[in-house]
Amino acid sequence: MASFEPVRAIIRGLQVLRVISEDGPLSALDIGKRVQLPQPTIVRILETLIGAGYIYRLERSTLYGVTARTLTLSKGFAATSRLVQLATPIIEELRTEIGWPSNLAIYEQGQMSIAYTNRSEHGMSISSRLGARIPVLVTGVGVAYLAHLPPEELERVLAQLRTSDSRWDTNPRMLEGLNKRLEEVRRNGYALAEQAYLDEIYHARIWAVAVPVIVDGKVTACLSSLILSSAGPQSRLMGKVLPPLKRAAQAIADRLAEDAGMLDAAPRRSPSKAARGGRRAKTQESDGL
Repeated sequence: MASFEPVRAIIRGLQVLRVISEDGPLSALDIGKRVQLPQPTIVRILETLIGAGYIYRLERSTLYGVTARTLTLSKGFAATSRLVQLATPIIEELRTEIGWPSNLAIYEQGQMSIAYTNRSEHGMSISSRLGARIPVLVTGVGVAYLAHLPPEELERVLAQLRTSDSRWDTNPRMLEGLNKRLEEVRRNGYALAEQAYLDEIYHARIWAVAVPVIVDGKVTACLSSLILSSAGPQSRLMGKVLPPLKRAAQAIADRLAEDAGMLDAAPRRSPSKAARGGRRAKTQESDGL
């Protein structure tokens, strides 16, 4: 038991911060409903958290999301907080364009880790959370990551997977034809999860397409979009989802490169409009799917 009465204002602030971190971005009205506080109190708390640097208001929106400072409260996210901060607005814009949620994943100690997700906003009954750790060999983000590693790094990661706690990553069958599969991913520019994994874990209710985020020739993260299987034929939906997904991944890579001083600062364009010029990226990337 605490020696003193808890400071109610701090408890309320932490409640708001937790709700935004777990389920955000959210509006002030939704936050108030979840923590059961009046709107004037919610507004004061939100302004305080913004001033402290823990949350921000999305541009041209009434939604609030967490900043990198919030993520650094969790030690495991300290190394990727800047990635998440820079990628979040791009991923949210992608969601608006395609109408489906996305996961941003990184490789950590033998598994893929979800660094950012906006999955809960779409009412999918399949939950997802920051920091969730998922297999490598059977997920789209995992295979996309492996496909873009240099040979020596790939061998190191595969050796690490052999001692993994995941039965998927230690299953010898998952290594059969892996080189051919990785070559296909490099050729197509995207990866899909193993159907056996989708069937068992998600009861085939969803499928996901993943692409790499490559900065200065190195795969830094992978971005996936999640689609309900009941939404229609995969081939048709792929043609609508994949081109914007690739543009978003490139926009994240450009933002990271600029932040690291690899690119000259330039006016930022919407990732949904980038690369549409004379190359007609959407048409080219949809052919042959």
